[in-house]
Amino acid sequence: MGTLMTVLAFGTLAFVSVVAYLNARATERLKNDPSHKPSTLCAKSNHWQTARQ
Repeated sequence: MGTLMTVLAFGTLAFVSVVAYLNARATERLKNDPSHKPSTLCAKSNHWQTARQ
C-alpha cells in the first residue's frame, strides 16, 4: 500500500511539473511574438502609453 501511495505522489508531481513547464514555454513564446497583441494590462500596451501622456 505504501508503494502505491509513493508512486501516485511522484507521478502527480511529475505530471504537474511537465504541465507547468509546457505552460511556461508557451507563455515565453507568446511574450516574444511580435504579432501577438499585448493585454491592455501590460505596461507596454498602447492603452498605458496614451494614459501616461
